[in-house]
Amino acid sequence: MTKTLDRLTLQTISIPRPTIKDNAGNCMDWLPTLSEWQGPIFLRIVDALAGDVASGKLVRGQRLPTHRALAAALDVDLTTVTRAYGEARRRGLLEARVGQGTFVSETTARAPFDLPAQVKIDLSMNIPPQPVEANLDLRIAQGLASIRQKAGFSAFLNYLRPGGSDDEREVAAAWLRRRVSEADAERIVIYPGSQAIIFNALVALTSPGDVVLTEALTFPGIKAAAAKLGVRPIGVAMDGEGVRPDALKDACRVHKPKAVYLVPTQHNPTTVTIGPARRKAIAEIVRKSGSLLIEDDTYGPLEASVAPIANLIPERTYLAASFSKCVAPGLRVAYLLAPDVAAEQTMRSALQATTQMPPPLMVALLTHWIRSGIADEIIKAIRNEAIGRQQLASRLLKNVSFAARPSSHHLWLPLPTRQSGTDLLSHLMRRGLAVVGEDAFAVGDNAPRGIRVSLGAARNRSELSQALQVLSDAMRTPATVQIV
Repeated sequence: MTKTLDRLTLQTISIPRPTIKDNAGNCMDWLPTLSEWQGPIFLRIVDALAGDVASGKLVRGQRLPTHRALAAALDVDLTTVTRAYGEARRRGLLEARVGQGTFVSETTARAPFDLPAQVKIDLSMNIPPQPVEANLDLRIAQGLASIRQKAGFSAFLNYLRPGGSDDEREVAAAWLRRRVSEADAERIVIYPGSQAIIFNALVALTSPGDVVLTEALTFPGIKAAAAKLGVRPIGVAMDGEGVRPDALKDACRVHKPKAVYLVPTQHNPTTVTIGPARRKAIAEIVRKSGSLLIEDDTYGPLEASVAPIANLIPERTYLAASFSKCVAPGLRVAYLLAPDVAAEQTMRSALQATTQMPPPLMVALLTHWIRSGIADEIIKAIRNEAIGRQQLASRLLKNVSFAARPSSHHLWLPLPTRQSGTDLLSHLMRRGLAVVGEDAFAVGDNAPRGIRVSLGAARNRSELSQALQVLSDAMRTPATVQIV
């Protein structure tokens, strides 16, 4: 595989800001409007700061007024502003640079506190970045406040209908119709994450000893679920465009699988997005084989122009649409679009028997975000940050062959046959960098070799630059190449 990163340039638009002056006549770039917020003055300053970041009035890297200048402009004590800036730094909104001043941060992500001692930068977990423009802390707080005002929290603290209320499923259907035109509420079950969908789909569709086909490299979650249920995953050969139709057809003929599990968009770990012609071929193979498709569309919102295979064979597809990669994994909300009402009822029953229901308050929060358009704003910010990080990787790894998509959170470095992946991982770990090798994803003995690098896991681009430099150096170090 070679680099597949498209040429994509982000343009910076300069928007003139109104001139603001403090009491001494000095120009200031920012002055918070405290009357729109409640609570102690220092918290109002922090909330106003977060709100202006979310609205775009403040941008990453923008310098803020000095403590003294802002205190004078607001006619408050210096200690109040100092306390406000300290709280904003704690929330990840600001960063102080010695000798330069205080600036809007690039990200609200905080430094991890539970890394193993030898790991300095962990790029092993494929998670979305947290750019300051997404402003999740503020938007979560505001969303919960809106829910509390409309319905109170106690309404979401009891056992609720497994799979979501009628209203929540209608909102989910409207959201999914952007990608699957025939999505309707009667076929939707709201789950606590896509892993729960995968597990319950296997419970519903298979028995111990049955075969499920996957790509030769696949999401570790399907491997774990299959192992727990005694289901046999069999990997199907791949090429630079994804799973090979000829190999899938042969595997369906030989193994008679109960289901086929695929990640067609921004495949984990290879990043491949299957093209339209091959999607049609895959759909036809699944239809003719009489099997069913479990389509993992977790990364779909990052590449929204690509239509899921579910559009081609809706009657044979269990579509899993999660917010874990386009917003945040801790929300634990995912939508299942079942093939028909009978399958929806079966999957709802399976949900009730395993995990009862998704977290009601988080479902309410996502529903509010979708209705208000906030979900789109968050996803746009995260997608833009993913694009920026891929561009950074393209520059720093210009002499390294890798596969990527313009908006993916990860990249895939295929390894030559003569290079030991174990030695490379150990070498990187000694340099303080954690990534993941193909063993975590391989199904069978003939899976492609390589390592996955999760760009979104770096706290900011500076940390990512350090990690990519370590990786670039390691790929050029003869000591990491062994005959195996």
